[in-house]
Amino acid sequence: MVLVTATHRTAQAAMALLLAASLTAWAQGPASPAAPSAPAQAGPAAAAEPTAASTPAELLARAGQALADALASGEQPHPDQPAWRAAYLAAEDAVAAARDAGDDALTREALLVAARGYGLMEWHARAFASFDEYFTVGGELPGSPPPPPGVPDDAALFAHAANELGYARYVAGDHVGATGYYLTVLEVAPDDEEALRWLARIAFERGDAEGAEVAARLWERLLEVTPDDETARYYLERSRQRVAVGVAASDSFHAGVAEYEAGDLEGALQSFQTALTANPEFVEAEVWAGRVALELGLPELAAGHWRRVVASRPDDAGAAHFLAVAETQARYGVRAGSLYFEGLSAYEAGDLATASERFVAAAAANERFADAFVWAARSLQESGRATESVPYWERVLALDPADERAAWFLRRARLAEDRGDVAGPAFFDALAAYDAGDPERARRLLEEAVAAEPGFAEAWGYLGRIAFQQGRYADAAVAYERAAELAPAVGEYAFFAEEAMRLAGEAAAADDGGEAAETAPATPDAPPDAPPSPDGEGAEPPDAPPGDGAEGDDAPGPPAGDEGSPGAPSGDDADGDEPPDAPGGGPVLPLPPGDGGD
Repeated sequence: MVLVTATHRTAQAAMALLLAASLTAWAQGPASPAAPSAPAQAGPAAAAEPTAASTPAELLARAGQALADALASGEQPHPDQPAWRAAYLAAEDAVAAARDAGDDALTREALLVAARGYGLMEWHARAFASFDEYFTVGGELPGSPPPPPGVPDDAALFAHAANELGYARYVAGDHVGATGYYLTVLEVAPDDEEALRWLARIAFERGDAEGAEVAARLWERLLEVTPDDETARYYLERSRQRVAVGVAASDSFHAGVAEYEAGDLEGALQSFQTALTANPEFVEAEVWAGRVALELGLPELAAGHWRRVVASRPDDAGAAHFLAVAETQARYGVRAGSLYFEGLSAYEAGDLATASERFVAAAAANERFADAFVWAARSLQESGRATESVPYWERVLALDPADERAAWFLRRARLAEDRGDVAGPAFFDALAAYDAGDPERARRLLEEAVAAEPGFAEAWGYLGRIAFQQGRYADAAVAYERAAELAPAVGEYAFFAEEAMRLAGEAAAADDGGEAAETAPATPDAPPDAPPSPDGEGAEPPDAPPGDGAEGDDAPGPPAGDEGSPGAPSGDDADGDEPPDAPGGGPVLPLPPGDGGD
């Protein structure tokens, strides 16, 4: 059972309910509303004087019956409806008679009948006054006797009346009076959503740190009652933010968000900076200020904000990215920087066509933007347009003549100019793979080269060389014969074709069970003035660029010295596309016979 008294509705109750002593000082008085006790003549017209033959008990019985008749009448519950007017007048007669008789038990029962009637008629002030007096004379909830069938329970009627009166005081600007009514509701119904919501709102609107703390507790309590209430969750976070960074900073921040969503970027930036003036440690305001400054084309200002974010959140990858964007735009211009990062996004999404377009445009926007030229060259090369990458690698070298990787890729791209976008790079990468000790990959790339450019004599010569070294003499003979056909002036191709054919024949004879042939040497005797044999010393292929030894293809990694470029992959994280290391600066691979001419 719930017992509520006027004494219980004091500041002590407010502290217990809100867990904050500050709320009592804010309310400036007792928590109960300044509602008058129910007067002896509470109705709009004086109740009829009881007759000498009417006892308080009889009048109480008449009041109960009048309420039952009103409920059965079908009339809309309202004081102007005859049955309901008769009901409340009868209840007032019963209350007056019981008071005069000094009978507390009858008074409680008569007040309960009156409170129920007023509550059903939405006569909130009278309902609350009747319940208030009922509690004062010792009434409890639930009341006895229970309400008639179809009538809400007494706690619901009381809470509804008090909530309505609380809202009326709130609208009138009397937050103290409203607080008293809502606190009274919570004494009877601690989980009442409406009272919790309005108490939290009143505390939030107080606009100071103590109010924010009280509001946070009340929003938390409301979310325990209604876990899916997104409005309560929003204001809980706002209240917590006020506690954490201060009311002025938090409110300026949210004003900035609202202005941003409305499209007022200048106003939003000003509000975020106002928030930072109120609290320089407000990192979220720095984030939004940096974001808006970038959108407004103010990269220097944005960079300052993002630097402070990164200093506060060193592991925030997003902040590091936007700092890189701001610094790049500040250094090379907003257009060049924006296009560059659009290119990186497209590249990471696998859209090489868009990526190369953006990088080319970024390079055109600022001729000193080395990273833009690097990525333009790289994306063109990876798109199978190696010949188009030449001027971009040349520009990279013009900006940094010591860039060895750019020089390596330029040589590779120029070979594409000579032999085509497929055959040239494939041949170049085959030599690098051979040098790295991967003859099978070299063989595969050479086969790609001759498939794309069947007249590529040097590629056929290397295919013969690898086959010869692997003991596949028949394949070596075919490859060397093809090289000899394409470059008849290079007599060595024909010489090694003949040697490979001889060894292939001896191997075939041995396999047929004939007289065992003498084991052929790995290297045939060279004729006078012959060039180096397939496994001998000789000239070297194009130098391999500095790298980490990862297996590569025609997609180079970022050039040396650019690993720290914004957004650029570094080391071997570009899907294994790094060219292999060059060994110690010495000769790495002998060329096939001849000078490579056709």
